[in-house]
Amino acid sequence: MTGHDAALIRRPLLTGHQHIEGLWFSADRFDESERARLLLEHWQTEARAYRFADGDLLRFRQPIAVQCEALTGWPLTRQGTALCSALLDPQEMRNLPAADLWLVRGSHVSALHLRDAVALAPGDWLDISGLTLLDTYDCRNVLPEPVLEPVTVVTDVREILGDALRPVSPEQAQVMKALLERQQIAAKEPAYQAVTAKETGWTQSADTPLPWLKLVVTLAILIAVLWMGSQGQNPGLQGLPAKTASPVSVQISAIVVGTLIGGIALTLILAGLRHLLRRPAPVLPSAPRVAEPGIDARATPVKAKPSRWRRWVTRLTENSRLSALYGKRQAAYMRRMLDMFEDGDFEEALRHAIPLGSEQSSGEQSFGTPQRREDLMIDHGRGPTRSIRFEHDMEAHLRQIYRQTFERLDREGRIEEAVFVLAELLKVRQESLDYLEKHGRLQQAADLALAWDMPSAMIVRLLCLADNWQRALLVARRDDAFAAAVTLLQGKWPDSADRLRLEWAESLTRKGLWLQAVEVIWPLTAERQRAAQWLLDAEAAGGKLALGALVKRAVLLPDTLQAYAEWVEQLRDDPARHAERAALAEILLQHKTHVSALAWLAGAIVHAVLADQIDGHCRLTHLQLQALVSMSKDKLLQADLPGALPTLAARVSLSQVGEPLEWTAPFMGNRKILDAVPLEQGRYLLALGEAGAMVIDAQGQSLCHFPVPAHDIVLAHDRQVVLVLARRDDVWRISKLDLVTRSATDLGVQRFDVFARSFDGLTWTVGRDRQVRVVDVDHGFETLWHVSDLPGQVCGMKDDAQNELLWLTHPDQGLYLWHYRLPERRLISRDLMPALPVGSFRLLDTDGRVLGATLKLADNEDPVLVVEWIGGRKGYRLPGLDAQESDGLDVYLHLHGQWMLTRYLINDHQMRWHFIHRGSDQLCATLQWPLHGAQLRCFGPDFLLFDHHGRFSHINVDAATQHNLSLN
Repeated sequence: MTGHDAALIRRPLLTGHQHIEGLWFSADRFDESERARLLLEHWQTEARAYRFADGDLLRFRQPIAVQCEALTGWPLTRQGTALCSALLDPQEMRNLPAADLWLVRGSHVSALHLRDAVALAPGDWLDISGLTLLDTYDCRNVLPEPVLEPVTVVTDVREILGDALRPVSPEQAQVMKALLERQQIAAKEPAYQAVTAKETGWTQSADTPLPWLKLVVTLAILIAVLWMGSQGQNPGLQGLPAKTASPVSVQISAIVVGTLIGGIALTLILAGLRHLLRRPAPVLPSAPRVAEPGIDARATPVKAKPSRWRRWVTRLTENSRLSALYGKRQAAYMRRMLDMFEDGDFEEALRHAIPLGSEQSSGEQSFGTPQRREDLMIDHGRGPTRSIRFEHDMEAHLRQIYRQTFERLDREGRIEEAVFVLAELLKVRQESLDYLEKHGRLQQAADLALAWDMPSAMIVRLLCLADNWQRALLVARRDDAFAAAVTLLQGKWPDSADRLRLEWAESLTRKGLWLQAVEVIWPLTAERQRAAQWLLDAEAAGGKLALGALVKRAVLLPDTLQAYAEWVEQLRDDPARHAERAALAEILLQHKTHVSALAWLAGAIVHAVLADQIDGHCRLTHLQLQALVSMSKDKLLQADLPGALPTLAARVSLSQVGEPLEWTAPFMGNRKILDAVPLEQGRYLLALGEAGAMVIDAQGQSLCHFPVPAHDIVLAHDRQVVLVLARRDDVWRISKLDLVTRSATDLGVQRFDVFARSFDGLTWTVGRDRQVRVVDVDHGFETLWHVSDLPGQVCGMKDDAQNELLWLTHPDQGLYLWHYRLPERRLISRDLMPALPVGSFRLLDTDGRVLGATLKLADNEDPVLVVEWIGGRKGYRLPGLDAQESDGLDVYLHLHGQWMLTRYLINDHQMRWHFIHRGSDQLCATLQWPLHGAQLRCFGPDFLLFDHHGRFSHINVDAATQHNLSLN
């Protein structure tokens, strides 16, 4: 080491925001153990450490941006070939001796050489004896691929009601075979061809002719109008019984006839031109049929728009005598059908009977002639139907005949035919199920309820009564129907209700809802020991869950509460535990119906809560404080409670700040963070790759470690259980972590391309190729729901508690976006995305709408990001973006709630984040982050940013706060 006069050095210290390449820890200020701790705290990958007689040197692999005043050691920046603790100009550098390190102390410069130092190996100082080494997982042990054989939806009444009906004749079987072959041929036609609308109950002659045939039929109708106008006849529905026929008398004037002729001629010309100019064009495929191996899918409502020509003809026939063209044949058919009912020939009458209209009717008139029903089919009612229109008294007469037929069949014990009359002819589904249940046909009733997609609780109840528990639990888990089904069973079938209640409680524990599980299982006296153990598990988890378990214990097990008296006193007397007291007060206020049981617990903390309120640590309203004091039953305190308490200043959210806040990234750590999610009480779960997963507190201290590989985290809605995933070539290794019991369960290996980033603790959505599945993670990834014939390959997924969005890519047609509404999993929309212009990109709004964005560059101006919002365009300036180097691909956008986050490169070392509030279009905060790309995860008002260099930042937009951590 050599000394040198540095009186001419004008700036002997590094101040402000600088890019440094090292830190110096002086021996005069820190002892050896403290210097070792600081070296580990500031260590980076591929850094170097050296020990001199005067202190220790830490050299970084690459420069980092820091605020010099916030550092513990001396910051060092590169000056020529040496590291220096000051900024030197060229003249000052020429006066200094050659060295590897220059330390400026007032007027004296110490020149140090690395050859005089001892190289340190900080890795040898770490004790890794407490870490668990993981065995390499054999990825050849992949779980078998799910066999997703579509289940044939049961619609044939013979399959549901048995063999009581007359057997099918050989001639009928041949006819059905020919019809099936015809359907298979029709299914292979191009997608742009017209599709015949669904007919229900009975068949008729072809109702959807080719376009030219439609023109011929329309021309025939025109001739009939002219003929009837000249003849003045009104045949009506001839041949019907006198009590039901009501002739209609309509007078058509010459003006009306002329108007009709002109309108029809114009329609014919336009239709002809349209047919000649029509070219096949790709259209969006219809929603594929969804089926599962165990249960039928939830019905997807289908809204078919009636064809214009049919609607026009329907309106025409309602106000004219055109019904004579088809009225005679329909009247003859109805007369024969009524004769069969009067003669008691129910076998044939049921096959000729016309179903009455239902809510599924599209309102379209059916012009064909009914034909004999070839087979007894029960309609699912999943699509619009057409019906024969007749006078109101005729419909009432048919309803009366069907009702009398049902009563007669019921008296004769012909249950199957009676059910058919109720279900298919009268369209009273609930009465049909009640009738089957009354006669002990529970499995048949359950099958029909599934086929009709009745309310989930009703399906579960029928399956339980039919002793089909496997299917009942599948439906209950799929639709979360435990609560309603238990209520339906409790009155008449308590044993089945208790069994279902136990299954319900166990499913809640697998979701991490321990307190809800205790409340569900508590009515079962024999299971209260298990409930008590669940309370102990929740208490051991700590945090808000432990406080909720204490309140639950006070309600359910008040005799055991005295054992917690010392803990409650410590909570009351510790000034630093004000956050826990506030959380306990809020939980107590949620149980106002148990005032007597909670009086002791409320009285133990109410004084401390009032003190916290005055000190500004508690944010309860005056009414909440009054309720807490009333719950404590402290009469003196109720009398002394002032009428008003100090009001706390309103919390200012990020959207309300006057000037944009400026945030910086945390210091670099030495552990990779691959994924992160927030937990309760200021805790976080971090995925550390092959090093496992770790729960840390707000100070970055480790609370719990899970020795399972973790690259991605799937968070449950209640944040008590998670899935951690590790990529292994083309498969994923999956583990489930219970944060309450601090246990990890290896679920095996699965193949999929995309997956949902959240789940309900039990069911999870994954996608692969053209298939999307909802699986039960606790039952061997059993499929609860799936779509296996999507129009494209699944390439992306975005989800939250209410929505699930799928990106599908097709090699020819492009990109599709499918939108499902949760939890019913109803298909809301499916759209084909238009092609993007060069330099543009897409982003998803929170409600599933697709927005476009383009980067606009101009000379001598800041680049502008143009976003196409609904209703117009808006531009956002990106100051600092190098317009010469960027082509738009360096700009990243993310939408979450009312916030838009933009990230872009500003130089070779740093990225900049913009937090823009969409409601006001204001820039509210900027964040500087090193070039190492930060990953982002959003949870309500919480935004987590982290990278592979141990940086972790938690930003809360409701409180306009940033909390930084460096993971070492």
